[in-house]
Amino acid sequence: MKEGFISQVPETEWPQMRRLRRLAFFVWGLFFLVVVAGGTVRVLEAGMGCPDWPTCYGLLIPPTSEAQLPPDYRVRFAVAGRLAEPFDPLKTWAEYINRLLSVVAGLGVLGLVGYVWLRFRRYKRLLLYATAIPAALVAEALLGWQVVATYLAQHLVTLHMVFTLVLTILAFMVAAQTYALRGRELRGDSLWYWRLGWLGWLLLGVQVLLGATLRSWVRDLGVETALESVLFYVHRSFSWVVVGLWAYFHWRVYMEPVRLRFARRWAMVTTVLIVTQVFVGAIMSYFSFSGFWKVLHLLLGLLSMNTAYATLYFYKHSEYVHASGSYVFRVA
Repeated sequence: MKEGFISQVPETEWPQMRRLRRLAFFVWGLFFLVVVAGGTVRVLEAGMGCPDWPTCYGLLIPPTSEAQLPPDYRVRFAVAGRLAEPFDPLKTWAEYINRLLSVVAGLGVLGLVGYVWLRFRRYKRLLLYATAIPAALVAEALLGWQVVATYLAQHLVTLHMVFTLVLTILAFMVAAQTYALRGRELRGDSLWYWRLGWLGWLLLGVQVLLGATLRSWVRDLGVETALESVLFYVHRSFSWVVVGLWAYFHWRVYMEPVRLRFARRWAMVTTVLIVTQVFVGAIMSYFSFSGFWKVLHLLLGLLSMNTAYATLYFYKHSEYVHASGSYVFRVA
């Protein structure tokens, strides 16, 4: 039986573990605020609202009117051989707020990593997950600089979204280490269903990437052309494959002879998120392709990938560990 991290922690440190869990989930939530802000920037096509990085028009606080900029600002802040876009205060401040939220999330990460190093640096697995977050955050920041420098190259925009997913999962893994659980040995049908769940998670990721590509087509080709493309029909039909596969896995979680309390909760949340995402996609296809629905659709996609990951984690890690190191089956 694989020993869990929590079984190494003295009972006197468990209150600190609970504080760490709350802090990790707080950072996890901050990352999703950044997702909402970034999605709003994409919807408003405000990615070049601040044509330079890390400043905005060379200023720490961006202007509120074009009169505050030099007359040749479009030439001075040209990007990739293109003139800077005409000043739009809405786009500029949308991008600026997105950057500010990223800074707040970064401060939250520093607090989380500092707390782990201060209280739990002797626990290597927890230290690994926590330390990987700022490394991934720096990589995402550099990628954001490249996105601006390349005038919103689509492959970099998509890669930027992938790094956001990595950050949220790392924050969850820090929180997951604070639960008094250890891995159970999966055999037979349980192992097969766990692998099926991972297949569903990968297909969900493919669906999110298809949606990101379709949004870029909408921007470049227009709504009508994009919604008549083969990509749209593949994306729409593929969603039912994802729903069906995850619904089956969700059912199998409830049918397990072991009472998987955490896995059941996260599976239910994931099912609701995926079904809601399909519903929002239908609204976008047939009624309104407005900015609100596009941001919500993106948020639901990344949230569902996180909650599905949590389901798979708690499907395997489902044995309660006492402070003494013993464990009781059928609790998690």
